[in-house]
Amino acid sequence: MKPINFSNELTKKNNRYQYLRNFIVQGNTHHNVLFLLLVAFFITAPLKNSLNSISIILLFLYSLLNYKNISLKKIIAFYSSYIYFIIGGVSVIYTTDTENGFTYLLTTIPFLLFPIVFSVITINETLLKKVLRVYISWICLLILYSEISTIIDLLNDEKSLFLLFRKDYSYINLGSKINIHPPYMMLHVSFCIIYLIVNFLKSGFNKTTSSIMLFILFFYSVHLSSRLPIAAISVISVVLLYKELSVRVGKTRTIFILSASCLLLFFIMYNIRSTRYRFQELIGIQYSNGVYIKSGGLKLDQWRSGFEANNNVIFGNGIGDANTDIIESNYRNNLIKNAKLKYNAHNQYIQTYVGMGIFGVLALLFVLYSLLLNSPANMLKTTASALCVYLLIVFMTESYLERHHGVVFISFLTCLCNYKMGGDKAL
Repeated sequence: MKPINFSNELTKKNNRYQYLRNFIVQGNTHHNVLFLLLVAFFITAPLKNSLNSISIILLFLYSLLNYKNISLKKIIAFYSSYIYFIIGGVSVIYTTDTENGFTYLLTTIPFLLFPIVFSVITINETLLKKVLRVYISWICLLILYSEISTIIDLLNDEKSLFLLFRKDYSYINLGSKINIHPPYMMLHVSFCIIYLIVNFLKSGFNKTTSSIMLFILFFYSVHLSSRLPIAAISVISVVLLYKELSVRVGKTRTIFILSASCLLLFFIMYNIRSTRYRFQELIGIQYSNGVYIKSGGLKLDQWRSGFEANNNVIFGNGIGDANTDIIESNYRNNLIKNAKLKYNAHNQYIQTYVGMGIFGVLALLFVLYSLLLNSPANMLKTTASALCVYLLIVFMTESYLERHHGVVFISFLTCLCNYKMGGDKAL
């Protein structure tokens, strides 16, 4: 028997691996594979966590094939994400509930993985436009699916279509059609709105298609009835539209167009009962069944209770103890319903403050500030700035970084907006 030359066999295996790697990461093949992986991420982002996690793993594994492209300069570009993750990781050391702490740390691991991914992959303007075009189309399809499914439910219940805009067929019920909580769906909707407005003439869609999509997105936003996200994206949209239109049609005509649009939006919001009632609940409303709701005061009480849960101003209680301590504080402050329902702070700043202290809050703000600080001078610069303002506002009423849907999308967009494009016409 001829003896096996292990050295030659190893060389052959290395050559086969190198050939496979070169085939995948070079030329059109690299472009196509990366396109499919990015599309898979965006398509699964609003869907089940398990599907989205698979897409993230595949994207991360693919990025490892590009390890030769990595550099210290590229890694440092995403330092704000690393800092936020590291501070959360350090807090596990002194948290009492280490199991829950590690679970939360696993939830926030995209703040570590995505910077690595973006440190090695190569994205150009052409590729990004293609991906975002598919993504926006997909979000509009999900919206249409949700609305049509809701209409079918009404018909099956033999109820009038006029009930479509009642609470039973909006907000949580509407979001449940694709199994996502409304504020998190609004992350996707708002990003699409911002991107389309900023890139109305160069998004890859024609004017008619872009206009129809914007109408679908705005209509769904109002029907979904997620209060602060509606207010935030409405104000941001007005500012962006003024900036874009005033250059093309003049300030006077722009003011007239935007005033008419705002009046129309207000008219629509007022006549969609679910949305009107949700805003009225903030200041207090008594329904026909005698139930009185004033959620504005309850929200303030929840914030106060959450703030009081912190036992260590500088370092926080540890991310594993944050929710438990907030629940206990709710009991102490007689917020029994909130405590029984195991509500978190419903405020990302307070949530981070309880778990990670002042250092954590500063790290969180730095993540948002990085959208302004490091965003490249391209079509994403304005998008990133508007996104930063949007997140600064909506973090007031929702702890977005407590759920997979929030962590993944925010950490990904932060990296994308800070990424310096390569290839044709760098962004």
